[in-house]
Formats: sequence, structure tokens, C-alpha cells
Amino acid sequence: MNDIKDVIEEIKYRSDIADIISDYVKLKPAGTNYKGLCPFHNEKTPSFHVNTSKQIFRCFGCGEGGDVISFVMKIENLDFMDAVRLLADRCGIEIKSNIDQDTRLRLEKINKFQTIHVDAARFYYSNLMNVENPGFNYLKKRGLDLKTIKKFGLGFAPDSWDMLKTFMTSKGYTEEELFESGLLSKSSKSDRMFDKFRNRVMFPIFDYKGHVIGFGGRVMDDSQPKYLNSPDSEIFNKRYNLYGLNFARKHIGNQKTLILVEGYMDLISLYQFGIRNTVATLGTALTDEQASLIKRYADTLVLSYDSDQAGINASMRAIDILEKHSIAVKILDLGDSKDPDEFVREHGMARMYDSIENAVEATRFKLKILAKDYDLTDRKDSMKYLREAVNILRNIKSPIEQDYYIKILSQMTMTNAEIIRNEMNGKKVTWQKGFANRSNRTNKRQIEFKKPKEVEEPNLFVEMNIIAAIMCNIKARDIVRYKLDEDDFTDNNSKIIYSKVLKLDEKGIIKNEDIYDDRINLDYLNRLSKLDLSGVDLNDVVEVDKLVDNLLDKNRQVKIDCLLKKQKKLENRRKTIEDNSKEAEEVDLEIMKIALEIVAQNKKKSL
Repeated sequence: MNDIKDVIEEIKYRSDIADIISDYVKLKPAGTNYKGLCPFHNEKTPSFHVNTSKQIFRCFGCGEGGDVISFVMKIENLDFMDAVRLLADRCGIEIKSNIDQDTRLRLEKINKFQTIHVDAARFYYSNLMNVENPGFNYLKKRGLDLKTIKKFGLGFAPDSWDMLKTFMTSKGYTEEELFESGLLSKSSKSDRMFDKFRNRVMFPIFDYKGHVIGFGGRVMDDSQPKYLNSPDSEIFNKRYNLYGLNFARKHIGNQKTLILVEGYMDLISLYQFGIRNTVATLGTALTDEQASLIKRYADTLVLSYDSDQAGINASMRAIDILEKHSIAVKILDLGDSKDPDEFVREHGMARMYDSIENAVEATRFKLKILAKDYDLTDRKDSMKYLREAVNILRNIKSPIEQDYYIKILSQMTMTNAEIIRNEMNGKKVTWQKGFANRSNRTNKRQIEFKKPKEVEEPNLFVEMNIIAAIMCNIKARDIVRYKLDEDDFTDNNSKIIYSKVLKLDEKGIIKNEDIYDDRINLDYLNRLSKLDLSGVDLNDVVEVDKLVDNLLDKNRQVKIDCLLKKQKKLENRRKTIEDNSKEAEEVDLEIMKIALEIVAQNKKKSL
């Protein structure tokens, strides 16, 4: 710990504020915190509170507050460095006595600026919560509840040129200090100071330790700039901080994964819905310094930028920066939603968790974005795309990962994987398509599929044969469309392909490239391409019907098994409930409904 700032943080970490203050004030427990009579003014009823989780104190009588160093400075009448030394002696940390005057002044300024920002945050919060204002209505319309507003300390800057300035100078701060800390602006025509943030919803920006170091202000209409951030100061630099990291670092978990979003509201919305391992950039593109900060806490980062072109471009830049820091990157697919906030409100948490779980690897995302510029059904375009795509793959260090993406490219372009490997190794390439097209079969042999050993799911093999059939034959497609819905498939890969095939409608033979989708598992496609349909007459309605009925019967049996388990559970519960009670009636009714549903499913199965 050579840096004096690190030493001071260690001193604050070791100096429990309740222990220190209890040497001067008789404290009594108040929930998870403590309270007592304020040592800074005369009072008979305790209004002096100590928050142990945040390691701060606050008197609601006289307004004094701060951290453990602020308390010692005030109670002992010491300057900043002398208070630090007193605490250092108490917790056994040695501080070099030869700190130069410039360092001393800088540390005192840092401490002053931190105190200024805490008081400013309280001013904005009080304006939001205690005064009629448009900011509170705006946040409620955006779906934030009171608990979330309090958690993030959100506030409102009134539509005034000097309300903050008046409040802060009344607390003893000078206009110059407020200007240097980024809370006031200066007129270009004179030296007059005025409030920087006016008529905006305010978002306090915390460093990773939870100190308020700056603010972001958002307008509530379409005026510009939409967001206004604090300028860089002695305690704040956008390049070195991530919004929400103070909360997210406590929720990273064993997987060591963070989610990166663009805006304050995206992060706060996800937090309110229970996704807590989220951080946001501060109105700028991701920087190297922010990537270094991410690396301290996470091995994997899920990018969730806006889905417009600007968001895609930002994602591409961020991927390059993050990969330089050896961070595994995945991209969240928001579908038609413009941002994470909109997605979670439209589709709910279950879909959001599913999207996070199935986020696309960075390389796959790059290949997908690159493919938008080419027609992969055209020979020349496919060649151009492959050469560009191979350059992306060359940057992959792991041979195993490289081979994985070669197979994906092979599926996307219907090109032999060996040809792609040769292109990567700089060998001469003879262009050829790697997969033979399937054609309609008319030989009238019995359907006899051999189940691959690796397929363990009871329905998957049947589903894959149906998918293969509808890709090869329009008549089979018509029969399946008539008898099956997307929900009749249990495997997610089958559902995606089924939906895509039906959209292609009258197209004859459908190739893998036609149904390519990031969400489809590569292993599924490989198994699909190896299925042997040579013994199937896809023009025979009876044979295709058998295949479909087989799947429906299996699905119904799964439903029946689930219903039987649920029925058994309710019957066991019924034994513990008193007869003639309301709960007993409800359980009996539920058991009867399940029994009727089982009968209905069995009837369908026997048809």
C-alpha cells in the first residue's frame, strides 16, 4: 500500500465507525444501526444516527454527518491528516510522517469534495421526495418504486439558477469549491456562478466503494442534451468509473459475470427486477480503464447495448477492448426491443434471464453482423464473406475455440470445414459446396430411424426427424403445419427451426443457411445434417402422419406424467388439511380438475 489513498482506505476499512463513535457518544441499538445524543449540539431526544453498513453518521437535528474521518476531525478539532494519523495509530497502521504539503492539500481537497457531493446528493434527494416536482412523476412513469428510488439515492434538480448554490454556501462551502467539484458553472461573460444541473432527474454516481463522486442529470422531455454528467474533477473521472459497480460487485457470484448496459435507467430497471450484477458506462464509449476495472471483478461480461446501429457499433468497439483484457464477451439479443429497460417491461424477467443465459459469444456475434453485408446464397458473396470471416477467426488463440467457429462458418455457408481451415492456413482453396442437397424421396419403404446414442431426450429424436422432413418436402410441411404448433416441440432448437421453416412457406428444399440463427445449438444442426431420410417416402401422407402422431403421443404422455405427479402431491397435502375447511374445498376442486385433464389427455392419445 504505497499510495496514501490506499492507506487511508485501509484505515477507514479497519476503523468501525460505531466503535470509534462509542468512545465519545453513548450509543443504543436502533434496528441494524445505532443512535444517541448528538455531541455537536445540545439535545434531549437522540437524533444522532450511526449507519454501520454504510459506515457513516448523521445528526437529523443539526445536520452534521460524514464518515469516520469526518467525525474525528470534528470531535477532536483536527485537520484531515491529523485525524487520519489518530485513526492509523488506533488500528496499527503506520503512516510515513514525511507527506509533502502538496499531497496533504490534495487529500484534504478530496475529502472536502466527497463531503460536498454527499450534501449535494441529500439536497437533490430532498427536492425529489419532499417537494412537488415533475421528476418524481417521471420516475414513477418509468416504473420505479420508492424502494429503488431510495436505494440509488435518486433526486431532482429544481428549475432554478441558484437553489443548490444557496443551499451549499449556507453550509459553509465556497462558490469556488462548488465550481471545482463540478456542481456550479461559470458564465462566459462574467464570473457569475450558477447551478450546473437544472430541471433534471439526478442520478448520484458512486465509485466502487460507494462514495458519491459525481452526478448524471436527465431531462424529462426531448430537449438536448438528454444527459448531462459532472465534469472530471479531483474525485471523478468518467474513464475510470462504472455506474452501479458499488452494487454489482456484491452480486457477481461464483460465475464472475457482469452485465454491461448503456444507461442509468437500463441498470436501475434491471436491478429493480432482480438482476443485480449490472454496470453501465457513463455516457462514453467503453474505455481501457473501465475494462481493467471490470477485469478486477469478472471473467465474463455480457454486453447489453441498445439494438440500433449505434448500439451495434458500440458493441463491436467494446468487444475489441474487453478481449484485449482477456475478458470473455457475450452479447445479449434484445430482439425488437430498443434497450434492456424496454425488453424487461415487455417480456418479463423469465425471458430476460433466458436471454442472458443464451447470450451469443462475441465471435459468433461478429460473424452474424458481418453476414448482413453479404448474400450467402450467392457463390461470389459467400467467398467474400468467408475471407472476411476467416480474418475474425485468426484472432482466436484457442485451437479448440477456433475449430468450433470453423464448424459454425461451415454450417452458415454450406462450405466444407476443411476448405475453411485451408483458407485460414493460407493454402490454395478450391471452392466447392460441402453439403449435398436433400431431395424428395418416393421409395415406399417403412420408416426405420435408428436413434443416435448421444440423443437421450425421449422426444428429441422424433422432433429432429420431423424438422428434417419439413426442410426437405413441401407436402410434409403442409401436414405438419396442420397438425402441430410450435409449442408441441419440447426442444428450443426445434421450435426455432419450425417457426423459420413455416415463414419460408412455399420454398422447396430448405438448406441450413436458410434457417441459420444464433440461438440454434451447433450440435443440434450437426445431428440434423446426419439424419438418413433415404428410407422415408415424404410424399406418403400416412407415413408423415405416423411421425407427427408419434410426437404428439409422447408429448401427451409427458403431460400426463406431470399431472399425475401434481395430483399425488395434492392428495398428500389433502391428508393434512381439516375436512370441511375452505382450503380442503380448494384442494379437492384442484384434484378433480387434474383428474379430468388426465382423462382428456388419455382420450386424445387413444384417438
